[in-house]
Amino acid sequence: MMMKRYDVTVIGSGMGGSACALVLKRLGYKVLLIERGTHPRFALGESGTPALSRKMRFISRTYDIPELEEMATYDAIKASEDGFLCGPKEMFQYFVHQKGQTQPGQFGAFPEVIVQTPEVDAQYNRAASDKHLMEVAVKYGVEYSDETSVEDIEFHDDRVDIACKKHDKSYVVVSDFVVDATGFNSVIGKKKNLKLQGEAVGTPLKSRCIFSHFKDIGSFDEVINNCPSKQPDLSPVPRSRATQHHCFDGGWLWFIPFDNGVTSIGVNLDVDLYPMNDKEGEAEFWEIIDQYPMISNMLKGRETLMPFIKTNRLQFINKELAGDRWAMLPASAYALDAWFSTGLAATFMSVHRLVDILHNRMLPKKQFDKKLLLDYELSIRKEYFHVAKMVDGMYKSFKHFDIFKNYCFFCFMGTESYLEKGGAGKAVDLNHLLLSAGDEDFVQKFEAIYAKIVEYSKYETVSDEDVEALAKFIREDMKPFNFRKYGSPEMHSVHPRRPLNMVEYDEPRERRHGT
Repeated sequence: MMMKRYDVTVIGSGMGGSACALVLKRLGYKVLLIERGTHPRFALGESGTPALSRKMRFISRTYDIPELEEMATYDAIKASEDGFLCGPKEMFQYFVHQKGQTQPGQFGAFPEVIVQTPEVDAQYNRAASDKHLMEVAVKYGVEYSDETSVEDIEFHDDRVDIACKKHDKSYVVVSDFVVDATGFNSVIGKKKNLKLQGEAVGTPLKSRCIFSHFKDIGSFDEVINNCPSKQPDLSPVPRSRATQHHCFDGGWLWFIPFDNGVTSIGVNLDVDLYPMNDKEGEAEFWEIIDQYPMISNMLKGRETLMPFIKTNRLQFINKELAGDRWAMLPASAYALDAWFSTGLAATFMSVHRLVDILHNRMLPKKQFDKKLLLDYELSIRKEYFHVAKMVDGMYKSFKHFDIFKNYCFFCFMGTESYLEKGGAGKAVDLNHLLLSAGDEDFVQKFEAIYAKIVEYSKYETVSDEDVEALAKFIREDMKPFNFRKYGSPEMHSVHPRRPLNMVEYDEPRERRHGT
């Protein structure tokens, strides 16, 4: 039987895999997209971010795929004729709770931080968005095979043989290059025994998760506005249009709302403070939530639409992220933590990098050596360890709100600096990485503060002098990265919308190919 041959085979049709296949097809290559299951299928809902929306928009305009720009923000999705289930993300909202707290200002200062996004980003219902992007890829001519398992992969000097099985039929696909977008159970990671877990991961971040979907939860705006000792509500928009982060010493919850009344909710826990145990996920979830009445009052008695899922430690990374004739997208390469909502942004950044390398260096010359992917791999690794350390600092800051309310701005400064410097328009560029992981000055300053955060986490209290020193560092030492008066008392920890300069969009289209 004649075996089909492809330029690139992408395994896994989540948003990253479908986007990668779509862009390569748009560039004229013969592309196969393989999916083990069928759409729609459950995938954990994810928040969009300014870095994601701008990267999607840049890819859309560079490769003439208007459907990607129509997916980049909530308003664009709602305006599109082919819209899908999502929700609005107009803010990052953080509230740090103490055990037994029933009123927002019960223990002193109002423990909330709000940062409004430059535009209304999207909360992605992944079952809907994954299906939609797969259909866009097929519309552009990507060959798609669902209900297809990859039984084996064999790498040769001149090709890759992919042994597939669809229903009862077994066959072999031949490809010049393979993109692994299969996620946690990476097919190439398993084939080559690459996954590192536990202490071998090499990051101080250690977290786990329990999550479900809730229907028609209570309103945190009502909790705040019905407070007897009401304080002025400075939020620029309702918190239901935000990704809500409800934090406490040792963990935090995400609230990701969708337009159909469903909210994705998960509690992430520091494994050092909340070790793994044999408790059922639902029982442990409520055992923790019941200690925080302001949260439990919003959730108690509400319908859950799926069983609670309880994970082991989330973090892993593979020993190799690319090789001769193959590369992993980030969800296959590693796992971090939901804080900062970096998953989709990192994915689309890596799609841009990988497509650029394939199109400009590999496919035309039929050269598929790993040496051409070294910067691709290094980009992902630098982002992984930088973001992991930054998130670890967040967990360690929950204990002291006055520390948290200043430290939490590092992610925004990292993102906004990356975007202001044209990062969304860069493909493989080690100076322009997620959360400014490629900016040596930013990283050096962050590392100095991270060391302080680790130290403060060991104290029962922190001094006013330490708090002011951190705020002053944010205001003055971080000034080249601080575009919104982060750390300034007059902002009252609320930072309204500020448009970002996006000069790369103004470049002529012919200059954007191969950036």
